[in-house]
Amino acid sequence: MNNPTDRHDAYHQAMRDADEALDDALAAIRAEQDEHRLSPAEAAAERCELLERHLGECRRLRREHLGGS
Repeated sequence: MNNPTDRHDAYHQAMRDADEALDDALAAIRAEQDEHRLSPAEAAAERCELLERHLGECRRLRREHLGGS
């Protein structure tokens, strides 16, 4: 996968997969809150942690597929 187009295609697919996983995880948190298993504050804290992990994953994918920092 040395062709820049291939690297970019792989990166975009990996990002789509990461975004879908994020959407699923956010939906799970919403469901927990809707069922009153999480307070609004707990749900917000979980969302913050989830978003921080997602940003880290985005940075990792960029380095892995596109190189650089």
